[in-house]
Amino acid sequence: MGRGAQGAAPRPARAGAHHDPARGGAALPRRHGAHGRAGRDPRPHPQWNMLPRSAGPYGGISATAADVARFARVFVDGGAAPDGTRVLPAAVVDAMLTREVEMPDQWFLGAHWGLGWGLFEWDGARGFGHDGSTFGQLAYLRAIPEKGLAIALLTNGGGAAPKVFETLCRELCAELAGVTMPAFAPATEPLAVETEPFLGSYKREGFLMTISDGNGGPGTLRLRYEGADGLAGTFDPLVWHLTPVSHTPAKTVFAGRRNEKDAWIPVVFYALADGSRYVHFGVRATAKSA
Repeated sequence: MGRGAQGAAPRPARAGAHHDPARGGAALPRRHGAHGRAGRDPRPHPQWNMLPRSAGPYGGISATAADVARFARVFVDGGAAPDGTRVLPAAVVDAMLTREVEMPDQWFLGAHWGLGWGLFEWDGARGFGHDGSTFGQLAYLRAIPEKGLAIALLTNGGGAAPKVFETLCRELCAELAGVTMPAFAPATEPLAVETEPFLGSYKREGFLMTISDGNGGPGTLRLRYEGADGLAGTFDPLVWHLTPVSHTPAKTVFAGRRNEKDAWIPVVFYALADGSRYVHFGVRATAKSA
């Protein structure tokens, strides 16, 4: 089994995890997340977890990378813990790893979504994964059951984390499973894209994205991401610079990054049958509001 990312296990002890306090609270009194911008020293965040206690089931877990890998192993092994204890029925594992929805963004976590897992297929090998992020912390997990592989990475700050994960995951998948992790980047040749339909504001509970013309030439965009409603002012606005990747009548794909040291992240614009417009960014669909 590989090395580590995000996650929360039901009955962590039964899944073989030993350091998984689901009640984060004061679990990490001397540890801090850090955040910063490229070229600057990261500064500690005042709280290791700013999420409310009610967020515990999906974002309040304190775990080691090894425990996250053990959690993934339960799914790799069809629902059994390392000692053979049945944690989940095999039918439940199969259901969770069954493709339910095709994703507008085919790259970030995979082309499909199951029950709780992002699902991908690399070189014919099917896998699952999930990422997590909160103030000052980023976490990653990818697993390929048929190869007996799980890779987890936990980080506590710095804008380089996505590129570190991309490099690590690609290297380990090739070395340990003979599988190539697909690359994602802008089109090699300049792509003519009419960007006017994408300009404006996109809002969901707690977050606001503003899309404006970019400064990288025709077809480029600028994405400003900030807190809204109860999260307004809780973090400095973040800015991604978007470059076209592909364009079809169904959707337009951009590659975004905050600076040249950052990894490219997919940003997908599309419209529903009723004409309403959306942006798919960070595994979340957000409707255009203005």
